[in-house]
Amino acid sequence: MSSSDGGGPRPDVTVGSAPPAPPELPRGGGPPALLTRFPKLRVRPSPTPVVPVEARAAYPALAADFAVLDEVVGERFAAADRTALIEQNRHRLFQVVILLGAAVLSGAAALQGVFPDQRWPGILAAVLALLLATLGQTAGELGTLAAFQTARTKAERLRALHFEYLSGTGRYRGPDRERELKRAVNAIDAGKEPR
Repeated sequence: MSSSDGGGPRPDVTVGSAPPAPPELPRGGGPPALLTRFPKLRVRPSPTPVVPVEARAAYPALAADFAVLDEVVGERFAAADRTALIEQNRHRLFQVVILLGAAVLSGAAALQGVFPDQRWPGILAAVLALLLATLGQTAGELGTLAAFQTARTKAERLRALHFEYLSGTGRYRGPDRERELKRAVNAIDAGKEPR
């Protein structure tokens, strides 16, 4: 296959150029992995670009394509990624609160067995059960999982457009590449499959 039919490498990109080495992962000293992903009450995510600036420098022949991608897809990807991170945190927060509440509820129910003559452990267990049921219902009505999945799907589809466009294949190999990219981004924003 040749580059003219969309199956071969792009003629303007040097084949065999090695990507930069991945950064060295830190060893020890930080918080446990469980806590680094633990949900926070307030989250202000800062999305990272699809292709980091350091990696872009290794491919100067793609500079014009990166500029187009930043202009057409960059902000929309960042917004979708930010929304996905916020919704993911919200969903996880609801789940953690429900799990911790269930543990406290189990303890309150056990207290009822320890103090059978007392009414307060049973009342405490009933109130906690009611609160947890309400919280679970609220999480379901807010659609935290569905909101996270929708936003993450949109962000990942926009991320995929980056690499499709950079490859210069398929709909992105002709002179109307940028128009096709804009059309695809608009379709994804509308929740449709790009055609």
